[in-house]
Amino acid sequence: MHRSLGPSYLGAIVALAAVAGGSAQARVDSRAVAGVARPAGRAGTKAVRYLGYRFLVPRGWPVVDDDRGRSGCVRFDRHAVYLGAPGREELCPSRLLGTTESILIQPGPASSRLVSTENPVARRVSVRAPGLLLTATFDAHPAVIDQILASAGMPTPVPSTAPRKAAPDLLWHVPHRYGAGHHRVPAPPLPPTIVDYSGLGFDMCAAPSRADLRAWLRRSRYRAIGIYIGGADLTCPQSNLTPAWVRAEAAAGWRLIPLYGGPQANLGQLVAPRRQARESALDAVAQARRLGFAPHTPLYYDMEGFHPEWFAPALLFMSAWTRELHRLGYRSGVYSSGDSGIADLIRHYRSRRYAMPDVIYDATWNGVHSASVKRLGHLWWHKRIHQFIGRESQTYGGVTMSFSGDFLGMRPDVAYDSAFTSQQTPAVNLPDGGTVVFYRGRGRLLWRDRYEPGKGWARPVAVGVRAWSAPSAVWTGSGVAVFYKGASGRLQVLSYSENGRRAGLGVLTMMGRIGLGPGAVSASGGVIDVFWRGSDDRLWHGQFTPGAGWAGPQKLASALRSAPSVVASSPGSTAVFWQGNHDSLWMISRGLSGLWSRPRRLRMPAGGAPQATAQLTGGIEVYWTGSGTAGLREAFGRPGTGWHGPRNLGGQLRSAPLPATAAGAVRVLWLGTGHHIDYTEHVSGRNWNALGWTHPATAHLTWAGSAPFAAVGGLRRTLRVFWRGQGGSLWTATLTRATWSRPVKLT
Repeated sequence: MHRSLGPSYLGAIVALAAVAGGSAQARVDSRAVAGVARPAGRAGTKAVRYLGYRFLVPRGWPVVDDDRGRSGCVRFDRHAVYLGAPGREELCPSRLLGTTESILIQPGPASSRLVSTENPVARRVSVRAPGLLLTATFDAHPAVIDQILASAGMPTPVPSTAPRKAAPDLLWHVPHRYGAGHHRVPAPPLPPTIVDYSGLGFDMCAAPSRADLRAWLRRSRYRAIGIYIGGADLTCPQSNLTPAWVRAEAAAGWRLIPLYGGPQANLGQLVAPRRQARESALDAVAQARRLGFAPHTPLYYDMEGFHPEWFAPALLFMSAWTRELHRLGYRSGVYSSGDSGIADLIRHYRSRRYAMPDVIYDATWNGVHSASVKRLGHLWWHKRIHQFIGRESQTYGGVTMSFSGDFLGMRPDVAYDSAFTSQQTPAVNLPDGGTVVFYRGRGRLLWRDRYEPGKGWARPVAVGVRAWSAPSAVWTGSGVAVFYKGASGRLQVLSYSENGRRAGLGVLTMMGRIGLGPGAVSASGGVIDVFWRGSDDRLWHGQFTPGAGWAGPQKLASALRSAPSVVASSPGSTAVFWQGNHDSLWMISRGLSGLWSRPRRLRMPAGGAPQATAQLTGGIEVYWTGSGTAGLREAFGRPGTGWHGPRNLGGQLRSAPLPATAAGAVRVLWLGTGHHIDYTEHVSGRNWNALGWTHPATAHLTWAGSAPFAAVGGLRRTLRVFWRGQGGSLWTATLTRATWSRPVKLT
């Protein structure tokens, strides 16, 4: 494994001898050893002038002037002063990792005030001054950087670290900064599904420019890219890597591998592995959040190959890295050599002493384009990446890049992603196989019931609130949230923890008054979107983001003639449908770009309120009633193919249709003639355009006095359906391939 390291200031002979011997001198706290560096006095310095500032730097440091259009690579593994903004297409070698004392100075906003901060975990200094931006790295001698800054009249950097504990996410908390009216809702974080991909990828020291990636997206077979988001040994300045870059490339179709390059075992840097791992994980999560990666996204630690003598601290470090990431709500990935770090993880896989990463990134340079590495076995780490070559240069679309080649086997985590609520519903399936349902009883009282595997249904309980609308429940990742219209016409939220205990109740007064709705969905990153038709017949939207809280309300469309129907599909797509002007089907959508489209008329006549369901593959189906009660209508769309329909599926409907997806099949149910539940289903796989629908049939259950509703989420091969019987009692039954279970009376 190639590694480029620069010697510490005035310690070249010692450092080079240590590297040649297979390890470097063990580091202790860098501030504590700073005094061993010779002060950068006038006798051993030279003046560097740039943008009106004068810096005294060590005489032996080269000065690289990038303002003259010189192509190359800003490398923080060498003592140097770089002047000017790095180029968009830096010619950096692959597999660079390691830093020493080095400085990059470039133009900045003239209005900037002087701010000097230090990230002690990443060993990086950032300075903003009028007209100037400065980035510096250090290894064992941060005092050298302090002296260079002081020579230009800049203060000693103030250490800043990631917060040890995130603020609690309170679904019922109402921020005071919002008042009545329209407020722009920020783009949600990118969902963890943007890492799901099987095929060729590559990783580089510096994130490529968007132009280079466009050329490779058109001409190459590569669709995934590894990017270094931070770390003490991050060699390249990552001038291209911004939140806008991450979102744009994800929206363009690239799947992203967030890497973190921190302390290394092979350099003897793991002097306190557990503490260093926790600090690295905190910093990695802070950088991931800044770039827009949602919780549950795997973050990969780059632990380069190391000598067997370092296996104990390396395992302690990787284990603590995993535990801390899990505590912070992210998944853990580890990159290492197949002959050291990966081999050690395999040997201790079944040991309870070490926490194992969720994803393995195996550097075995055998040139095989496959994620099936024999040493990993067949049952371990179903999500894995194989780095099959360490250094490669290829050209596509006239763009040459040097990289390390990867093959990804990142199959979608269907068990996790499908547990989230992809369509509005009063009932949700839980990850443990249970189901929780909310419904309105007499006097508009809200009731709750729960099914637990092996125990069956519990006794229904009143939750102590009144709802002036049907409830809309979602799985949040750690519990259940229920949204409904309160007596005042305001949006209210009731939340429960995973064990079923009530967690909180609040009124989201900032969202204004509700006309029809609400309808809520949740995504695997923990984002919750809520939609409703306001009293002004407009479509309104509120959004809850973990770590940021509520934002909204945001006005999205006008002239709604029905309540909205909302669905979330993969990757990171949300769509809302309604009956609008001209009795037509209308929609609005948001993808990975985070921007909402303009309201779009699909030019399909809608005889009633549309209802939608979505697939994990990104497909969406919408259903509504034809003119009068005649015929179930369907429209369907898939990414890149546009919308098709309407198609008449037949039947006589006395209610709005209920579509639901379970185990890859779509079922549509409705209240039919004779107060029975009628249904049709499509089980022919992903090709929804095929004639795979069954004829509408009647479910011979009990007398039904209301439209049915169902629980969504999870991997159920059965669909749990609910309806109101005589006297307002609540009933349930399951549907599996046109076979109904015996109905159960819940109340």
